[in-house]
Amino acid sequence: MRKHLKITATLVAATLVTALVASADPPPYTGKKVENGAKLKGKATYAGDMAKANEVDKTEKDPESCGKERTKDDLRVAADKSLANVVVYIKKIDSGKDWTDAQKKVVLDQKSCAYREHVVLVAEGGEVVFKNSDGVLHNIKATASQNEPFNEGVGPGKEMTKKFEKAEFVKLGCSVHPWMSGVIVVMKNPYYVVTNEKGEYEMTDIPAGKYTIFAEHETLGKAEAKGTEIDFKAGETQTKNYELK
Repeated sequence: MRKHLKITATLVAATLVTALVASADPPPYTGKKVENGAKLKGKATYAGDMAKANEVDKTEKDPESCGKERTKDDLRVAADKSLANVVVYIKKIDSGKDWTDAQKKVVLDQKSCAYREHVVLVAEGGEVVFKNSDGVLHNIKATASQNEPFNEGVGPGKEMTKKFEKAEFVKLGCSVHPWMSGVIVVMKNPYYVVTNEKGEYEMTDIPAGKYTIFAEHETLGKAEAKGTEIDFKAGETQTKNYELK
């Protein structure tokens, strides 16, 4: 009898643990039409040493495709310290604007021995088509923890497709051309944007409510470790600027 009670208690405890783990999972994102959505815009600037920005690489490798020198993309800063390639995003939001087809399947080209674009956004469960427009071999090395890492070659004029299931920042490199770098941001929701060469960004169709906003750069990390909570009212435009060191 005692043995039976012990087994029953163990099964109940295991069931409770399973239920708790399941309840801890965030609900799946639901797309819908957003009426009178809010907007967030702003600018990112660099507050660090300019000598560390816009590093020039002069590696003499495949100059017919790559050129003799090029500016690296992992810290692109304009003369006025505008910072490109900062990802601004809402970390947790259950529902809002729907995914676009472009977010579900993204083409990432390798052209002139650089990733075009340097930062690409793809939905969870979406696909990235790695295209090689150069006349030389590229070997894509993807460093990931939530998704399957890979290290595979793509020949001249060829392409390959990979699926990304879990939200995270995936870093890209090339074993053949070591200066090449890129970032795939696998999104949990559609509210992710990237700053342009002027450091500017704009996020639209935000449902009314309170959300925590983050800004993150591949080299400089997060602008604010815990993000910033913003209360969005229907139809309004809010401005949030970032300075990253």
